[in-house]
Amino acid sequence: PTPQVLDEVRADASLKRLLFTGVGCAVQALRSMNGGDPEAALGLDELYVLGTHCVDNSPTPEAARRFVSTLPGVGAERADDVLAYEFMADFRVHARLRAGDGEETVKPAYMTLPP
Repeated sequence: PTPQVLDEVRADASLKRLLFTGVGCAVQALRSMNGGDPEAALGLDELYVLGTHCVDNSPTPEAARRFVSTLPGVGAERADDVLAYEFMADFRVHARLRAGDGEETVKPAYMTLPP
């Protein structure tokens, strides 16, 4: 559920176990509830958490290419080399780039989002 659904969970006394699935920022918000005791805050006996990666949900491949072409360190000249990218908790984007020789490699490119 999203963090907004947690109000419904809290209000429903019949719920005793919950599997929370969310991106990193939603998991962090959940874990910070009630000073780090979300089970007590929600009235749960058991809480399971499944974190997922945070990625851009671009509507088209062209929109994704336009986005990565604006990243410092990538630019339009390397946009086609971006194999994957992920938004990180520190508001940076981690991009995996293809090496110049055609072999796929992981480049530790941490780039801040453009203003």
